[in-house]
Amino acid sequence: MIISGRYSIIEKVGEGGMQEVFRANDTLLGRQVAVKRAKNASADRRFKRSAVLSARVNHPNVAKTLDYVEEGSQAYLVEEFIDGFDLSRLLEEHMVALDPDLVARLLHHIVKGVSASHAQGVVHRDLKPSNVMISGGLAILNAKVTDFGIAKMAEEEITREVEGGNATMTTSKTVVGAIPYMAPEAIETPRE
Repeated sequence: MIISGRYSIIEKVGEGGMQEVFRANDTLLGRQVAVKRAKNASADRRFKRSAVLSARVNHPNVAKTLDYVEEGSQAYLVEEFIDGFDLSRLLEEHMVALDPDLVARLLHHIVKGVSASHAQGVVHRDLKPSNVMISGGLAILNAKVTDFGIAKMAEEEITREVEGGNATMTTSKTVVGAIPYMAPEAIETPRE
């Protein structure tokens, strides 16, 4: 499958509640990229806004947004391809106990990425282990924050779930996984 006459899909490399992620070849520039495709209409509506916001941030600890494509009724977000795995996989599969030096290095990378985004006026609002990509294996040579706004819950959905007393997915397909990592003030006063 080729998207926009340029991005040749190689393989599916991941999937979340809102999107599927593919490794692709950018035939124009001859490089590997990550192509993200929304899984539902709610996510699809946020792709363009996410692309515009995350493209404002240029930092080694933030996954670079390279392109946004609409083809037919489907939207695609193209980001740099990070050869590695997400932090949740690292924690689940490889770590029984975390070395304090390793944790400090990891947090240093994440904080630098989040700080760079805040300097551009971009607030992630869905920072969780599955939205941090690790490269360099267990040595954690680098960590990059990804998925700015794609998995972000819309304020109306947060409000509906919190006011309804739900902490997991109900009718909204965007709530799973986010509430455990949300700042308390975002849950207590979601309309502000």
